[in-house]
Amino acid sequence: MPVKSDWKSVGTGLLEVSLILTAVFSLATAFDYLHRYLEMFSHFRLQYFVASVLLTLAFVALRWQSYVVVGVATIALNAYLVVPWYLPTERLDAGGSSDPTPVKLLHANVLASNHDATRFIELVGEEQPDLIVMQETTPQWLALLDSIKASYPYKLAEPRDDSFGIAFYSKFPLDSTAIIESVPRGIPSLIAEARIGARRLNIISTHPMPPIGSADYGARNLQLDSVAQLASRTPEPLIVIGDLNITMWSHQYARFEEQSMLQNARRGFGVEPTWPLFLLPAMIPIDHCLVSDGIVVTDFRTGPAIGSDHLPIIVSVTLPKS
Repeated sequence: MPVKSDWKSVGTGLLEVSLILTAVFSLATAFDYLHRYLEMFSHFRLQYFVASVLLTLAFVALRWQSYVVVGVATIALNAYLVVPWYLPTERLDAGGSSDPTPVKLLHANVLASNHDATRFIELVGEEQPDLIVMQETTPQWLALLDSIKASYPYKLAEPRDDSFGIAFYSKFPLDSTAIIESVPRGIPSLIAEARIGARRLNIISTHPMPPIGSADYGARNLQLDSVAQLASRTPEPLIVIGDLNITMWSHQYARFEEQSMLQNARRGFGVEPTWPLFLLPAMIPIDHCLVSDGIVVTDFRTGPAIGSDHLPIIVSVTLPKS
């Protein structure tokens, strides 16, 4: 009997500690602008929400009222930040057009150390996207994609041997293209204007530094600021897409949306985490597609594993009337 009581005490003690830590992290990370460590932990908002729900249910079963109150408050905070991503949004016919133009985009961080393009090529064949954006694209990867050239005759690429190569494939003619060196590290970002029938669509793709240390954190923020300013000067309709190394719950991400005047395409479709596949319970949404006013998002989802540590994202939109 004493042994059973000891195990029960240990179990309830772990539940108490878990709920307290969840509550502390949930509240502290709401002030992520105060320090980069707080931002680092702000990315796990979905995990905090799920944990707070499960822990609160456990304390309801135990009838520990004080902890139930803490749990409900923690649920409310996280729900405020997570649930809206799942709520349906109003999706009007693009520009009131009677002939909407559908476009499907596939974005993938293919992982520079991944040397097998088989699953990626199979995904392209299954989804038949109109536009493909790839990041961590190496010269070897470009060589592996010879088989898709016939379907995607228009290309813009800046392959590199590190993690910051980039490539763009299109079924549509490209009226203008540019590779720009983003501040402060000179990491390549691309901008292209695709001619889709009588309409034009501008696409920007960028891949900032992962914010591992303070210098990289600052470099990521400067690159996001510069790309947001570029986006604000770029004619609409516009799509910005890429591995941005940030989630929607970061203060810096909110700044990016505000400066670029774009909206995240995953609104109404869920959080859809994309990284890291090697640690499934900790996956967070760092691959993004943002669209300008008038572009109607009809689908946003993650694709299957392709040998990378990221899941690809697949986005379907209709363009506004020209």
